[in-house]
Amino acid sequence: MSRLRAAQHPSLCLREAASPGVAVLSRMPPTGQATPGRRMTFLAPCLSPDELCQGTVDGIIGSFPATRPGPPHTMLRSLSLRSRLILAFFVAVVLPSGLLLWGGFVAFREVVVVTGSAGPWGQVAESGILLLEELEREDPRPNVLEQLAERHRSELSESVRFSRIYALLGERVLFLLPLAALALLLLAAAVAFWLANAFSRRISHPVESLVGWTERVGRGEPLPTPTPEEESGAPEFRKLRQALRRMEGELVEARKEAVERARMRSWTEMARRLAHDLKNPLTPMTMAARAAARARDPAASAAGSILLEEIQRLDEMARSLADFARAPEGPTSRVELGELLEGLARRMGQDPTPLEVHLPPEPVMVDGHLLVLERVVRNLVVNAQEAVLEGQMGRSVTAGVPDPVEVHLTREAGHAVIRVLDRGPGLPAGNRDRIWDPEFTTRRKGTGLGLPLVRQAVKFHGGQVTALDREGGGTEFRIQLPLATSPSTPAPETP
Repeated sequence: MSRLRAAQHPSLCLREAASPGVAVLSRMPPTGQATPGRRMTFLAPCLSPDELCQGTVDGIIGSFPATRPGPPHTMLRSLSLRSRLILAFFVAVVLPSGLLLWGGFVAFREVVVVTGSAGPWGQVAESGILLLEELEREDPRPNVLEQLAERHRSELSESVRFSRIYALLGERVLFLLPLAALALLLLAAAVAFWLANAFSRRISHPVESLVGWTERVGRGEPLPTPTPEEESGAPEFRKLRQALRRMEGELVEARKEAVERARMRSWTEMARRLAHDLKNPLTPMTMAARAAARARDPAASAAGSILLEEIQRLDEMARSLADFARAPEGPTSRVELGELLEGLARRMGQDPTPLEVHLPPEPVMVDGHLLVLERVVRNLVVNAQEAVLEGQMGRSVTAGVPDPVEVHLTREAGHAVIRVLDRGPGLPAGNRDRIWDPEFTTRRKGTGLGLPLVRQAVKFHGGQVTALDREGGGTEFRIQLPLATSPSTPAPETP
């Protein structure tokens, strides 16, 4: 086996070593390049004293300085797009053009040779043969000899004329034809190179641009603004750019949602701990404050009353924190939003700010938790009523009936929409997005948890809530909830 492997590589000399399982592999210099002291010897592991693994031989051969080039397909893979296009155009344009020119040159030369060797020269030979045959006869005929000689003379003059023409062609045309072929070949090569370069720029530039876009998306950087060049490019690249822009938008939204979920988890955990820490001391504090409020000393009684008010405020904050940290429990039920809003209007109708509820004629059903949804609407209505009073104070309005808070219930494209509108001072300038943060509030006695509770509860029910500036002043809160899907539920109206 070892001799066979060595025979496949004539420049190798293989022999067994003294140690078992090891072979000595020596590389001989190529023929004609023998230099003393250039023999290189390696030890290679063997499967047996007489067998050397082919992989070991090939691996050692590949480690020698005199390496063979890789296969053509690996070399092609290492070429750039521009080089591949140039090679493709060369194969498709230059080589066929060269072959056609070479074939035309050979054919023209053969035609000249063939036509030059026949025609007038053949006739001269024929007439000359006839003349000689007549002279060789025993009794030559004078008249025939004279005719043959005249014929031979005329054909000979004609052949001289043709020979001069073909000599001119042979000296000039056949000499210029290779130069013309070379010029055409160079022109075809230049055209092929120009086309390949133009096509490669047209293809490689958008590809490099798209690669840069993917790197920007990976780093979280915004993509460049659209340019007219993008719209005028190839449809395939235009679709790729549009897909990348859609992907960027989806990634931005996904990052925002991930950050929002992480913030809400941290706030929920903090709210749970704060609610627990607040509730523990509230009971003894309440008992002590009540005792102080019942004291005969007026100062102690007044201090106890103040403490009870602050303890009640802390208890309300603890309940808000507990509600914020606790998701709705239990199964959902069918809730008719019209009845919910009517009951809320009856209970809150005695407030200083009027409440107007506008309902559709047909019932609007959703799946959810009745108490949670009622708390959501109540929080928004309370905020709206306080905003109306705050707006009146800012306008120095001391008399008259305050502007009512309006609640509208409608159906829109398979969703129930509740809109709470007020004529207050409107959304805080510069802090529109912060109103949903648990730590943000613009009121002195506010806890900052009302709107975050609303948003969390609405999201739990598969909906969304947004805040807008109302036309003419004020604020509009818009709650969108999916309608209940049931045979008993009336079909939703399209707007």
